[in-house]
Amino acid sequence: MRSKELKTHNLPSENMVLAQIDAKPSFLFMILILMGLAFFVFDHTNPYGVFVTIVAIIAMIYRPRVVMMEFYQDYLVMYNKADKTNCVLIYYDEVASWTYVWGANRDFLLVELSDGNEEIIEAFSKTIFESNMNRFLRNKHKKQ
Repeated sequence: MRSKELKTHNLPSENMVLAQIDAKPSFLFMILILMGLAFFVFDHTNPYGVFVTIVAIIAMIYRPRVVMMEFYQDYLVMYNKADKTNCVLIYYDEVASWTYVWGANRDFLLVELSDGNEEIIEAFSKTIFESNMNRFLRNKHKKQ
């Protein structure tokens, strides 16, 4: 098995990131900025537009960027939320199946490896996680 847990500074550096899953909702912030500007442009007496725009800009600037997963040509990297120095490197050819587990309180992405081990990462959007996993591991998706 080449897939393993390792320190982030030991990741291969020669490969280019093809896709990334980030917990910072940048797209939502951009929509809020555009909505705030639209409120301000169409109704100059309405202070909500200015307020929404300012709050969205501040949130976009100061909210930290948290990378959860990165996808490369031959492998993916799952980052540990609690310990930023550890990550799990998983080669695509060693993945037996993957499943998105949706729950009332929490969502998870479960990746089963060919040796029987399982890697789990907490998730937040079925659409984002499934679209990226289908892009790289389409034939390994196991329905619940």
